[in-house]
Amino acid sequence: MAIDVEDLWLQAIDAQDEGDRDEMCRLSDDIIAAEPEYAEAWWMRANLELPAQGMPNLREASRCLRACRKVVEYDPENRRAWWRGGQILVEELGMLEEALSWWQLRREVSPTDPEPLIEQVAILADLGQYGIASERLNQLWMEGMDAMAHSQLMRIARLHGTVKKAAEREKTLVFRPWEKDHPGWKDIEFQRRRKPASEQLTFLMLAGPIVMIEVMLWNTIEFSGSIWLPMITGFLLVVATVLLGIKWSKSLTMRLNRPAYNVIRATDVEMSSGKVCFPEKWRPLRLYQSLLKYRTTAFQERLQMVVDAGEPLPNNWKPKIPDMTTVDLIFIEEE
Repeated sequence: MAIDVEDLWLQAIDAQDEGDRDEMCRLSDDIIAAEPEYAEAWWMRANLELPAQGMPNLREASRCLRACRKVVEYDPENRRAWWRGGQILVEELGMLEEALSWWQLRREVSPTDPEPLIEQVAILADLGQYGIASERLNQLWMEGMDAMAHSQLMRIARLHGTVKKAAEREKTLVFRPWEKDHPGWKDIEFQRRRKPASEQLTFLMLAGPIVMIEVMLWNTIEFSGSIWLPMITGFLLVVATVLLGIKWSKSLTMRLNRPAYNVIRATDVEMSSGKVCFPEKWRPLRLYQSLLKYRTTAFQERLQMVVDAGEPLPNNWKPKIPDMTTVDLIFIEEE
């Protein structure tokens, strides 16, 4: 007797409405077995591979990615599957080079969609490829690109500031973990026994004493019997000090945390390449361990596998950047 796939799918939807994950797993498996190209069942399967609560482990993340690949193979217009697969590749598995290719495939499906370009720019920035990232940013403003949502515009504004500032620096200031004699390793060595600086603590240490001094000095000034003048001017002075303090503390914290950013860059390179470049004797120390705990469960598990394998990064290694210009929009100047 032939299996009625559509009837099974309706049963799977009912199970989804009831929150019965076991029944959803059984039905989606039956659908896929009967019709392997049923994209909706693969998408249900992709979501079922992830835990109902908490972060996925390495096995769960890998199985979710496999299902997402099936979804976009049979339904290339499924934006949610593209996003989920990209998120798994970057945040859970740390496969940044693979993620660049993933989003390039999405661009080939929908060349005017800004999302793949935004994700590629973010990944290139994580790899320290700021020059290429700057070039990719220009594509977002080409005629013919779809309008960006507010959240995308805000993210692009942040990326633009980071990428442009970094692209203007001298090459020696951009940390390249694959260069064993890069000065960035010295920064890590100096800070390796300390936790990253906290912006909130830096602000309190910087602006707190200044505000207290201002208040004490303000109380000693005579205002000819006026009540509102000292209150308003004192309030404005404190607000100005706080705003400047936020700006200064943010800038200072970024400088203090340069070694921490270098550690993050180094572990990203290790995850993307599958080879180690971070000194083993520094891993148990405070800086590395304090940053590692912010990574996802799957990321930590896969990083440990890379570390256990112990294959060193080749001296001539460089990030493998795929050709991302295959579907670029071309600006034609009007005559």
